[in-house]
Amino acid sequence: MTLADKALCDKDRSPKKVPGLGSLERRILEVNRKRVKVVKPGSKTSFPATEIRGSYAPPFHVELFRNDQHRLRVVVDSENEVDLMVQTRHLRDVIVLVIRGLAQRFNSTSLNSLLKIDT
Repeated sequence: MTLADKALCDKDRSPKKVPGLGSLERRILEVNRKRVKVVKPGSKTSFPATEIRGSYAPPFHVELFRNDQHRLRVVVDSENEVDLMVQTRHLRDVIVLVIRGLAQRFNSTSLNSLLKIDT
């Protein structure tokens, strides 16, 4: 099974600024049983570029935000993370639950802890 979804990457992470369309860029989120990958799609003048790629091994995790129902953060390690925005809260929740479910076999967390929301 592979889950591929189009998302927007928030390049301006300043908490005071409300993200507008000017600071968002299109990304493709690829999820399979072994790894997660975020790809910047190619254009007529450039090839697709992988922004982050990593397995589900710790310290990998996915974060949700109470104040923004369309945003999620994929953290591979302390140096590789990306903020993504999707169209609906439902889509965000499905993506996060699929990723956390696949990552569960790499750590000893319970299924209940997969549903927690970080602030």
